[in-house]
Amino acid sequence: MQPQQRLVDVTVAQPPRKKPSSRPSTAPSSFAHIFDENALPTKRQLLDAASCVVVAENGIRVPFGDLFRDQKTVVIFIRHFWCPLCQDYMFSIANTVDPQVLKQSGINLVIISNGSFNMIKSYRQIFRTPYAVYTDPSSRIYSILGMTMKSAESKAEQRRSSYVRHSRAGGIAMVIANALRVGMPVWEKAGDATQLGGEFVLGPGMTASYAHRMRSRSSHAPIVRVLTAAGV
Repeated sequence: MQPQQRLVDVTVAQPPRKKPSSRPSTAPSSFAHIFDENALPTKRQLLDAASCVVVAENGIRVPFGDLFRDQKTVVIFIRHFWCPLCQDYMFSIANTVDPQVLKQSGINLVIISNGSFNMIKSYRQIFRTPYAVYTDPSSRIYSILGMTMKSAESKAEQRRSSYVRHSRAGGIAMVIANALRVGMPVWEKAGDATQLGGEFVLGPGMTASYAHRMRSRSSHAPIVRVLTAAGV
């Protein structure tokens, strides 16, 4: 009986173990060894992501892998529907990308957010975009493909990207004006404000030829760079 009593005492004295997080760390000093801005997804990551579902504008759940199964596809992960920086990025896509040129190149382009699918219709109207928009409400695909939360850079390191057209106050004013203009359902969930996005060129099949993950709220890759990587 005595050895058993000593074993119990030792076990109780040990501090409780922390449950490992399924998301990349958000502290710049602690995740440099696991966060890679441009690493291509592994085959395992692609398979895991492909098995997840995204939600279309009409509420239909679609396997993520179906979006790039048969065609090379540029996949843009924005942050959330209210993000003024991402709205500036969406305007840069609308002003730069010619849908006809993409079609002639045999390339598709889709946008993914992580809010409610009920916001998709009005969000598309803001930019008059012909491209399909989906949501990943659980942000599981974001996590699998290595996109992180918050920022990998200190404020001193962050730079203003060329697509950003508004100041902070101007951006907020733009978002409000856009919401009023198209009648966005403000009661719906817009997404996780701490989530960062990225850009990928995937397919056809379980292949990836380009990857970029945001390091800060305003660090989307220039859309021209993404299209060049896709072969446009």
